[in-house]
Amino acid sequence: MRAVTAGAAARGFELWASPEATVARVDAARIVDQLALTGHDGRDGDVARLAALGVDASRVPVLWERCVSDDPARIELGWARRRLRLFAEAGVEPIVTLLHHGSGPRFTSLLDPEFPARFAAFAECVARAFPWIRRWTPINEPLTTARFSTLYGHWYPNLRDDLAFGRALVHQTLAILMGFARIRLHAPQAQLVITEDLQQFVDGDEGARPYALFLRERMYLSIELVAGRVTAAHPLARFLTERCGVLPAELAEIRARAVAPDLVAFNHYPHSERYLFTGQDGSIADVPSVYVRGLDPPSAAGPLRRASDRLELPLALGEVHVHAPAAERVRWLAQHVDDVRMLRNAGLDLRAVGAWAAFGMRDWHSLLRRETGVDEDGIYTFAGPAETPQPTAVSAALATLARDGTLADDGIRGWWERADRYVDPHELAARNARGEPEGDHIPHRLAAAR
Repeated sequence: MRAVTAGAAARGFELWASPEATVARVDAARIVDQLALTGHDGRDGDVARLAALGVDASRVPVLWERCVSDDPARIELGWARRRLRLFAEAGVEPIVTLLHHGSGPRFTSLLDPEFPARFAAFAECVARAFPWIRRWTPINEPLTTARFSTLYGHWYPNLRDDLAFGRALVHQTLAILMGFARIRLHAPQAQLVITEDLQQFVDGDEGARPYALFLRERMYLSIELVAGRVTAAHPLARFLTERCGVLPAELAEIRARAVAPDLVAFNHYPHSERYLFTGQDGSIADVPSVYVRGLDPPSAAGPLRRASDRLELPLALGEVHVHAPAAERVRWLAQHVDDVRMLRNAGLDLRAVGAWAAFGMRDWHSLLRRETGVDEDGIYTFAGPAETPQPTAVSAALATLARDGTLADDGIRGWWERADRYVDPHELAARNARGEPEGDHIPHRLAAAR
């Protein structure tokens, strides 16, 4: 087992720095590959850039869609072999992810009954090749991927259907458990790292309260399924069986295969926090609370505390990133580091902070649904395949945090804290109804601010 680094021991938690790794099948015809768009897939030098920051670990994508094309039996691991060797030589521990907001190669999908077995076979192949890897994330954010693909229609199979949601969630859960069991055949020391969106739900009126309570339960569902905690007494057991068509026998199989995660890494963004209210037509509207006047700016502290109380598992912040100028991205990182330190001082088991989107991302403001070329910088600048990523203020701040344990934001206030962020909730709901991406206005506001 890898020893805790001196830096992590001194600051009390690990630092991670990782690339945005989504390879999403947005619809039947289009796949969006962030590793290609950012150019990270073609730059072996990015490993040295991450190592230069002094971080302890990086979430490294060894993705199913990229390693397997049309033939399930043909698995290409050359890229992974080279990158993982470079990380090991640089002293940065790789945390391997096998599926990141994807639905697998084109011969399968989230609704394919063979999805779990096919994925498990791939997971075993990777573990056989790299038995020295300690930490594994078989599938990133399975609940979020199921929501976006089968409840909101954003990604393939582009449905809005509870039955499809149940299938996607069960298939991903079984894939995680079957895949991790196969991983441990070759890497007995393997640890399971589960990632999910760190959500919060505020109900604005009595009519919205029942739905908010439901969503507060649902945010833990993928984790509690993997951990074998969804019994007949679970608050969402009837929802799964009656609304989502999940068979009691399937829940029993999941419990029989269950594994307690070694670490739950939550990902926190401004839009992770939601405001629910009853619209004029009686329906429940769901909008980002960051834009609602009278509500506090987003903070990870409260949701992390509640997650710790609920799950009683070791936690981390796996993705810390915001669409903003570099100084404001430092502010966002500093706030999350402060939250982790405060909660650790209060006795919570928080083990890592992960700076995300190391080399930027493209079109995430629309959840990849629109090809508009909106590029975000991350720890380094977005370079694409043709240029070289350049350090930003986040790079310097992260390196100082890794070296000295200190992080200063110079009194900067982020856009999520300023009064000019407010938008009437009814207007936000109307934009959603028109199909406008929730983050569509952010790049325009940032451009105006410059």
